[in-house]
Amino acid sequence: MPVASPRRTALPSAAAPAGPTVPGLRTNALLSLLRAAPQCVPFTVRLELFRQMLEQDKVRGRWHLSPSEGGPRPLKLQVRRDVLLEDAFRGLKGQVHALKGRLQVTFVNAQGVAEAGIDQGGLMKELLEQVVTIGTQPEYGLFTATEGTGLLYPNPAAEAIPGGLDLLGFLGMMVGKALYDGILLSLPFAPFFLRALQGGRAGFDDLAGLDSTLHANLLAVKACPAEQVEHLGLTFAAEQRLFGKTVQSELLPGGDSIPVTADNRLLYVYLLADYHLNTRLGRAAKAFASGLAVILPPSWLRMFSPGELNQLISGGKDGGLDVNDMARYAHYSNGYTESSHTIKMFWRVVEDFTPQQRSALLRFITSTSRAPLGGFKHLQPPLTIHKVDCGGSPLAMIGVGKDVDRLPSASTCYNMLKLPNYKKRSTMKEKLLYAVQSNAGFELS
Repeated sequence: MPVASPRRTALPSAAAPAGPTVPGLRTNALLSLLRAAPQCVPFTVRLELFRQMLEQDKVRGRWHLSPSEGGPRPLKLQVRRDVLLEDAFRGLKGQVHALKGRLQVTFVNAQGVAEAGIDQGGLMKELLEQVVTIGTQPEYGLFTATEGTGLLYPNPAAEAIPGGLDLLGFLGMMVGKALYDGILLSLPFAPFFLRALQGGRAGFDDLAGLDSTLHANLLAVKACPAEQVEHLGLTFAAEQRLFGKTVQSELLPGGDSIPVTADNRLLYVYLLADYHLNTRLGRAAKAFASGLAVILPPSWLRMFSPGELNQLISGGKDGGLDVNDMARYAHYSNGYTESSHTIKMFWRVVEDFTPQQRSALLRFITSTSRAPLGGFKHLQPPLTIHKVDCGGSPLAMIGVGKDVDRLPSASTCYNMLKLPNYKKRSTMKEKLLYAVQSNAGFELS
């Protein structure tokens, strides 16, 4: 899919509206520091500046306004669930200019019937989650994962798949769209690949994340006694398996006939690492990066390290979920309020959960186990607890009468927990843990 070249966008100028600051630094100095050495600026400041830049971009394009307020009309998209990635690709590939706006999504079920529902952000979230989940599955052929850690990066063989590079560009745009709208995706990307998204180039130390065995072997070549290097029988050529065949690539012109010696081994180590990290991944990684750059310029992403960028995409680090912050920004619907007995009981139950159980609960509600960076005020759509009135005896609170037996369920596209009005704390805890630990959703409720 041809991807439009994004307009070059730099960091905000000194004339930009006042935003996050570093004590003792003037605006000009802060911007210069961000360009030269962003890691010297606290992460929280860079994160707030990034979000401010997003908001300014939305104001410039009027993307934050509804049509009645003078904003662009939402982009309508209909997708069949059994061919969701293909339909989304066909429906959006010619609409690159409008992707920063709202998507009005309609899902069509296996019977060919449009599913009922009003898209107020939840269906768009579901679409983005489903598209990237399907597109990054290794068996689909566009992405693969590192051994042991399971970190994702584009499959170098994707360029041999018909339309593979176009699909990678499309997936890049979908990840960019999620970042632009503050939607979290469970996508643990490999650091060496994230460097490509930032417009950088991976180096030798990054090779350990791609192939730890090769990295160790190259370290052994560097440490090998000088008189033994030529006995290793190495040449300036690299081999890879592609669709069951061994393909050789020269690291230098005529490299397959140039032996590795004590004098040139450092060049060999550098070239082989660069081949695997950059040359071999080049076209696939570039296709994804070009799609992402349609939404977000690489200069914005360079404010963060690869690890921080992964947190921007997937949320904060696992563990340490702040229950008070979660409760502070929670919304309630269908009769629940902050003062409802069931709601007060719910937050006490969650406080008693272990960190692992809290993460499982969050995954159950939102499809990701990590809180958004900066707290739940940045979760989109907001976390909502919806009342499911199942009756039940009020006397169950004192141990007389039967409590509600129904399981809680969730609509992850809306970040909504559908919570029955349990009477007893012990019942609520039992039902919640069963639901979140067995992935019991709507079907088992």
